[in-house]
Amino acid sequence: MRRPTLTLLTALCALAALTACETAGGPPPAAPSGPAVAAQPPTPVVPDPDLTQRIEAQWQAVPDIADRLDVSVSNGRALLTGRAATPDQRVQAVRLAWQVDGLKEVINEIQVDDQSSLTDGATDSWIHAQMRSRLLFDSGIRSLNYTVVVVNQTLYLMGQADSQAELDRVLGHARAVPRVRQVVNHVRL
Repeated sequence: MRRPTLTLLTALCALAALTACETAGGPPPAAPSGPAVAAQPPTPVVPDPDLTQRIEAQWQAVPDIADRLDVSVSNGRALLTGRAATPDQRVQAVRLAWQVDGLKEVINEIQVDDQSSLTDGATDSWIHAQMRSRLLFDSGIRSLNYTVVVVNQTLYLMGQADSQAELDRVLGHARAVPRVRQVVNHVRL
């Protein structure tokens, strides 16, 4: 009697193995029935430098905009800064930026005035260098995650913080830089 039980067990194991092989190599299981759901095609990701170039190309078509304004793109978010000569020029710059496909967000920090001087530019460059240095030499901050723009002694921050503690450190450095009139934070957690 032992022999038939052993043969039966062997046959069952062989059948289970055969079924497993057929299932693994066979067609996928049928989808559940019900209303059909159309798959959305993935949104193409455009590299940040390409987005920057596209916005600058839009601005080149309009006299005086490209010379007065700057754009920084991080993770598909465009930060527009600089000094527009008129409110209309400011609106036009933002409208042109939004025409670039692939942007997730446009942050308008363009100021309207025509009062810049050589000293203002030098002060802004000095503030920028101080802030980049502070970020670079702080081991608790991943400095490559941040974009720093300075216009008229206003320091703009954009990027992605790894934690609230890191963001607090970055903001602390920004507020401690001499000659900074205002810190504008566009950093995401």
